[in-house]
Order: sequence, then structure tokens, then C-alpha cells
Amino acid sequence: MADMKLRRLPLLLLLPCAAALIACASGASAGTDDPTIKPGAPFTLAPGQTGRLDGGALTVRFDGVSDDSRCPATVDCVWAGSATVHLTITFGEAAPAARDLYVNGTSAKTVAVSGYKVSLIGLAPERQSTKPLPKDAYRAKLRVDRD
Repeated sequence: MADMKLRRLPLLLLLPCAAALIACASGASAGTDDPTIKPGAPFTLAPGQTGRLDGGALTVRFDGVSDDSRCPATVDCVWAGSATVHLTITFGEAAPAARDLYVNGTSAKTVAVSGYKVSLIGLAPERQSTKPLPKDAYRAKLRVDRD
């Protein structure tokens, strides 16, 4: 009887390992909230999210925002200010390309990559004069068009 219990022990030890492997394998490499991009249709990304076009042939990841000097919503400003939106764009097996797009100002709001144009439509939320925005609060509204 004790011999039979010893034979079952390896099987019982393997079951949790197998369950863990299955759980890891079933998780997608992309976040479950990552949007599918449709050419010409606006989409919104949170920091760290990646939008995928044509089954992942083109990916656009929103890395974050820097230099946010936009005029706060509750203030009358002489200058509208600007913000830099950091993206990582990958086409197929090519190396990821870091690109910056800008809100306001005269700098680029569109960048061309491998036959596609990625455009920044807007950045939310608006700044407030009373408190700084947390980095994870930003949302970039983008659009991808075929060139």
C-alpha cells in the first residue's frame, strides 16, 4: 500500500507544474486590453498599451508623455503649450523605432513608417492647475493610415 502511494507522488507533483505551464501558455503576449487598429479609424492607447494593425504586422506602443506644458483647462494662457508623446513603432520583423509626436507647437504630429502614417489626434486628459497628472493617466488618441 505504501509502495502504491510512492508511485502516485511524482504524478501529484507534476500536476501543479503542468497546470502552471498551461496557464502561462494560454496568456497572450499582448495585453488583453490592447486594441486592434483599423486603418483610418482613431484609437486610444494608455501608457504601455500596444495597438496592432493587420494581425501585428504594424504595432504602435504608447510609451508615455514628457514636457507637458499645455495650458491647464481652468487657466487663460497666452501660449497653448505643448507635450511630447513617445511611441515605439514596429513593422514586421524590423527593429522597433522610437518616434516622438507633439501636441500643439509646430513639430510633427504625423510620422511615416514603412508605408504607414501614424498621426497624433489628441492627448487627454487636459492638465489641471491644481494638481499634476499621474503618468498613467494619459491617453493618446492616434490614427494609422496607409501611405
